[in-house]
Amino acid sequence: MTNSTMVTDFLLLGSPDGCNMRVLYFTVFLLTYLSTLIGNPLIVTVTTTHQNLNTPMYFFLRNLSILDMCYISITVPNTCVNCLTGNRAILVTGFAT
Repeated sequence: MTNSTMVTDFLLLGSPDGCNMRVLYFTVFLLTYLSTLIGNPLIVTVTTTHQNLNTPMYFFLRNLSILDMCYISITVPNTCVNCLTGNRAILVTGFAT
């Protein structure tokens, strides 16, 4: 007889319990997210428009900024929602992503 138990989600244990801490974490995550969404397009715009910045170093910096915007747009909004709702569960597919 084999074990047929499947794990479908993980429980995050480091999340705050208090309402005040949830709001504080939400505020910190939101400010970090907004500063990233303001700063990275600025880097992309500056390195694209200025002719002196068309070197390989700035090409890779531009790509890193674009990737940073994509990655943070996936993880931080989910974290903000979890902070406000108090939901500590995360799906296995979300964890793997």
